[in-house]
Amino acid sequence: MPRVVPEYKVEARTRILDAADQIFGEKGYRQATMDDVAKKLGVSKGALYLYFASKDELFEAICRREPAAFKEILYSTFTEEQVPLKSAGEFFDKMLKRYGSNPGLSFEIFSEASHNPQLRKVLRETQDVYAGTLMNYLEEGQKRGFVGENLDLRSLTYALIGLWNGIEVLVATGLSVSEARKAWLEGFKAIFLQPPTHKRK
Repeated sequence: MPRVVPEYKVEARTRILDAADQIFGEKGYRQATMDDVAKKLGVSKGALYLYFASKDELFEAICRREPAAFKEILYSTFTEEQVPLKSAGEFFDKMLKRYGSNPGLSFEIFSEASHNPQLRKVLRETQDVYAGTLMNYLEEGQKRGFVGENLDLRSLTYALIGLWNGIEVLVATGLSVSEARKAWLEGFKAIFLQPPTHKRK
């Protein structure tokens, strides 16, 4: 009989996903196994199959859970009461705390998706959720006067996602956290906090 993960189902799934996050990031998708994840948790491989039918399913679950975490970070940092630049700094810190300890995982996900149609479909779906969350926030920002009325929100949404993804790549390839944080804040200021320019008559 396999040892059963000793928490209730939701907590057990969370523990499994957290362990798999680390294993996939350390070993890569191809080399990582369900045995590796089970050992990380201290349970039998059979226990994992009570929650995930395969390594592919486990990997997809990791991808699918991230938009909810992103939404919580976004809405808990960018509030009406706080100075926008301070919020942007807190956003960076929270995102780095969640993802910075395992920078290799994002590369593994994108690499695997390049030749795995099912995972590519999952990433497309999760990207749409990320974009929808951010676009909703930007629409609220327009109503509050924080985001310019003349901006195309869909294009701005993907520009911001691209900026953040680029910052992640820089950190993963050796840029210091302090430099990356400064680059993020400068980009944020350039997009949102520049005073309007007036043409001379």
